[in-house]
Amino acid sequence: MEINKGETAIVLVEFQKQWTEKGLFNRLIRKQLETRDVVERTRRLVKEARERGVTIIHAPLVVDTNRKKGWLAYLTFGKIFTKDTWKAELVQGLFAEGDIIARREYYNLSGFDAFYKSGLEDELKTHGIKHVFICGFATDQCPSKTLRTALRKGFEAWLVADCTATFNGFFQKNAERKHRERVVNSREFLERLGAGRSE
Repeated sequence: MEINKGETAIVLVEFQKQWTEKGLFNRLIRKQLETRDVVERTRRLVKEARERGVTIIHAPLVVDTNRKKGWLAYLTFGKIFTKDTWKAELVQGLFAEGDIIARREYYNLSGFDAFYKSGLEDELKTHGIKHVFICGFATDQCPSKTLRTALRKGFEAWLVADCTATFNGFFQKNAERKHRERVVNSREFLERLGAGRSE
């Protein structure tokens, strides 16, 4: 399928230090992160895609302890993805000037995707994005649900499998299998991009 670079975005779901620095969340996905070199692979993908004119959108989760909403924010006392702490910071080496941030400020049972209570949809439409490629954590949760929501909203969306990670290989493969017609790897994405128009 031909991809117009000007109509394409990579959406980085929760590429935050809560997942990649020492702590419980990191332990949950560390094996998948390390064995598949997810962070460095994603850095390379984002850098090359950005140089080719692809829009990069960061979709972090930020929990404000003074405005907690949703069961998970209360259950964790707002101690995860906490606003103004290292836990909410973006993974080093991914953000560059000109990138877009579509921040989610609340965690809610119905909100395990990057569209929930964020400006993501508006940003995609404002920038004329039609093709959305999703990376992030944990594969079978927020990225998968973001993919389904994107499709439901009329975007052409794919999961970039080797730029995601989850709790173990079984969950990773299961998520990829569920979305098999909507899964690419970073190399395939760049190949498609190379064949597309750059209007």
